Amino acid sequence: FATIRKIQLFLITIEYLLFCNDKTWKTPSTDPALFFPDFSKADKKTVIFVRHGESTWNDTFNRGDRSKVSFILNFIPNLCKALYFEIYFFATCQNMESWFFDSPLSEKGKSQAKGVQTFLASTNLDYQTTREAELTKIMVGETPSHLVVSNLRRAISTMAIGFQKRFAQNPETKMVVLPQLQEMSRNPDALCITPPKAEIGLTWTDPDDLKSLYRNQIDTQQFHTGNKPINSCGLERMNEFCRIIFDEKSMPENAIVAAGHSLWFRSFFRTFLPRSSGHVSKTKKLQNGGCVGFTLLRRKSTEKDGKDHYLIDPKSIQVIYGGF
Repeated sequence: FATIRKIQLFLITIEYLLFCNDKTWKTPSTDPALFFPDFSKADKKTVIFVRHGESTWNDTFNRGDRSKVSFILNFIPNLCKALYFEIYFFATCQNMESWFFDSPLSEKGKSQAKGVQTFLASTNLDYQTTREAELTKIMVGETPSHLVVSNLRRAISTMAIGFQKRFAQNPETKMVVLPQLQEMSRNPDALCITPPKAEIGLTWTDPDDLKSLYRNQIDTQQFHTGNKPINSCGLERMNEFCRIIFDEKSMPENAIVAAGHSLWFRSFFRTFLPRSSGHVSKTKKLQNGGCVGFTLLRRKSTEKDGKDHYLIDPKSIQVIYGGF
C-alpha cells in the first residue's frame, strides 16, 4: 500500500504541474469599497493571519536570507540531501512522509514558529498600543476566537507550536482545518497529503511533545475535504473562507486566527482591500512566522446582486509580530 501511495503522490504532482488552474484567476475589476458606503452598517470580524515557518521545500529551493553565493554553492548538496530523504521514506514505506510533497517545517521553520510562541508568552500588553493589545489578547485566547488552519502540514505545525501554551491551558481548544486556506500554487509542496477527514499525525520534523495536541485538538471533521480540486482557483477558496468565518453556526465568535501561506494572504489583501489602497500587504509577502490583524467587513447579499461582498478596512491593518 505504501508503495502505491507514493506512486499516487508522484502522479498527482505531475497532474497538478500540468493542469492546475489555481492561479489563473484575475482580481475582480470592481472595487469592493463601492459596496460599503457606510462601514457602520456592515457585519464585522477581526481576522489575524499567521504565516507558517519555512519548510523543507524552502530549504532546498528558496534562497531565503542566505547569500546568493552560499545558495548556489549549496544547492546541489541540499538537493541530494532532499532526494536521499525522499528515497528513504519510499524504501521504509512511510507513505505519509515527504520532503517535497506537502513539505513539513524545516529546522529554521520550527525556530520561526517558536518565535511566535515566545512572543505570545513574553509580550507585555502595557507596552503595546491599544490595537496591538486587542489583537494579542485574541491570539493568546484572552478574547474568544476561533483557530483555523490550512490543510498543509507546515501551517498546522506552525499553529501547534506557536499557540502551544493556549492549547495546553484549554484542552477544549481546537484548530479547525480549512482546505480553503490551502496555498495557491501548483508545486508539490502546496498539495495536501492528508486524505479527507483523516487524523493528522506528527510529521518527521515535529517535536514529540505535540503528540497529545495532534491527537485531541485538531478538527478535520467539519471542513477538511482533502486536497484542493485541480479545477478550483484561489479566488473561489478565498470567497468560501469569508463565507465560513461569517457563518454564525460554524464560527460564532467575532475573531478568527488563521494560519496559512504567503501567496494566499497577499492575494487576499489584493482582492479585498479598496483598489485605492497602497498598503504594503498587496505587494510584499508576510514574513515567515509573521502575524497581522485586520477587520473584515461583510455586506449581505441583496435581491439585486445575489451574493455577499467583503472588504478589508485598510485603517484596521496592524502588524502584531514580524512584518512584511
